[in-house]
Amino acid sequence: MMAHRDLREDILRLVGGYCSTAVGERTVLELKPDYQRAKSELADVATVLSEYEKGMSLTFPQIPDVEEVFSFLQKYGTLNGEKLVLVAKFIDGIVKLRERIVSNRLARYLNVPHNLVRLARDIKANLTPSGNVRVDRHSTLSQLIERRNEIRERLLSLYGDIIRRHQDKLREHQPVMKGGRLSLAVISNYKIDGIVHGFSATTETIFVEPYEVVPIQNALVQVEDQIRDYESRILKTLANRVIRSVEHIRRLYRNLGRLDSIFARARFSLDYGGVIPQFGSKVRLKGAREPILYRVKGKDTVPLDLELPTYALLITGPNAGGKTVALRTVAFSVLMASMGIPVPAEEVEVPEGARVFLLGFEDEGSVKSGLSSFTSELQKLREILSQVREGDIVLFDEVFASTDPDEASVLAYSTAKYLAERRIYILMSTHFSTLKLLAKTSDIFTVSTVEGYRLVMGKVGESGGLKAAKAFLPPEIVSYAEELLKEVPSYIVRLREEYERKLQKLARERQEVRESLRKIRAALSERGKVPVEEIYREVEKVSPVKEIREGQEYFVKTLGLKGKVLKVKDGKVIVRVRNFEVEVRREDLL
Repeated sequence: MMAHRDLREDILRLVGGYCSTAVGERTVLELKPDYQRAKSELADVATVLSEYEKGMSLTFPQIPDVEEVFSFLQKYGTLNGEKLVLVAKFIDGIVKLRERIVSNRLARYLNVPHNLVRLARDIKANLTPSGNVRVDRHSTLSQLIERRNEIRERLLSLYGDIIRRHQDKLREHQPVMKGGRLSLAVISNYKIDGIVHGFSATTETIFVEPYEVVPIQNALVQVEDQIRDYESRILKTLANRVIRSVEHIRRLYRNLGRLDSIFARARFSLDYGGVIPQFGSKVRLKGAREPILYRVKGKDTVPLDLELPTYALLITGPNAGGKTVALRTVAFSVLMASMGIPVPAEEVEVPEGARVFLLGFEDEGSVKSGLSSFTSELQKLREILSQVREGDIVLFDEVFASTDPDEASVLAYSTAKYLAERRIYILMSTHFSTLKLLAKTSDIFTVSTVEGYRLVMGKVGESGGLKAAKAFLPPEIVSYAEELLKEVPSYIVRLREEYERKLQKLARERQEVRESLRKIRAALSERGKVPVEEIYREVEKVSPVKEIREGQEYFVKTLGLKGKVLKVKDGKVIVRVRNFEVEVRREDLL
């Protein structure tokens, strides 16, 4: 059975591919049947399509995803410069998108508070695109950086003098960073007065900060700390402003996802020839196309026209003729409408509130669960019957195909009657002749067939299994099957004639027994006049049994029933009467 969620995931992935943002795609993938929301969002889709006809672009500006901002904030409780710049770009992108939208109905998604606009402006004013604090915007910071540069130059100059004086003692002729301090790589056999910050792995090199550079290097560390503190205060101020407005930003982010999903549905509708579905009280499709098939075949996809005059529809027709596609088209149409997605069709009406239940579609679940296909279908049907309500739609592909056709037919018919009487739509496909006959002579069902993927109402179609088999099987197999098929009608006639002959024989035997009983009763009524011995002689004359044969049927007068002789031994006869074996006398058999 193809699960409801499989169809839902198929169509949502298809529509989600039209989104411009990650949050928009996530919004589409999370859609579920909800008729109230669907009606509102379909009205939004209609507005987008109307504005598009007036010249509005359906493309979104580049808007970054700020989900990582929320995650970073939750983890660290603050934001760095990179994340602050991302917030500013997000707000700017929303503002640009809002400027493109004329319709108030659509603009309601993107109400950007003025404080967010100012926040984005201030972030850009204070930070570079990479998230660093802008030096040109802060004189104090500029002065600190100038001082740092001066101290660094003095430090490097001093190190140059020291290196020239001690170059024969050094492993390298330039200072190296060790433990956060500029040091000299001194050969271990030599000594330079200073602070040891570490050793090489072989201990042949000692990293020493000469005493004469310590004061100036301390001054450098101090000014660098001042620079970091100043930058941290700026970042913290901006981060706190974002934190105070984070709920506004979250709401704007969610609304962007919803609006993007609306635009994606509009783009999908334009590409797939979609229509805004109507919500009423019946199932009516005109020119409807199965969207997954349409993605592959495009305009070559044969459209489906369907309007149900009854609650039950039986779809017949050849293998690979389009029965399953017809059911899938109905399923997709109702499912898409319930999620606020335009349906590829000319006209669509679905019962408001209708839910879709699928049964009999391809499924490996029964194998994995250890159930037979038929048992699995019964289990699924039981679940469906416990959930369906008036107006829902049940789609049953190849109804009970894995069991006896006659039993499957009456069970399917009974199920359809049960659902239809409760005003629940049931659409079935089948190859079973018995079910076709039941449906055709019933007021419950509307019958139909598919011819070249087109649904023809009021007509029952042939399965065409042998015709389809010619493309796959050796000719001699198919030819022999065709010959057998020709003989089936005459074989059925012969069976019927033999059956009627047996009925006639049984009727004659029944009449003979009745006549014998009549004579016995007449004889018994005269027993006061005739000796008992004569009565028995009369009975013997009525029904003499000269020879009893095993396997033959006889009337057992002591039981008043017919039985089949199983065994004859020593004057006793073992007879099967109905489902019981009894022992009687030879003379009890007529």
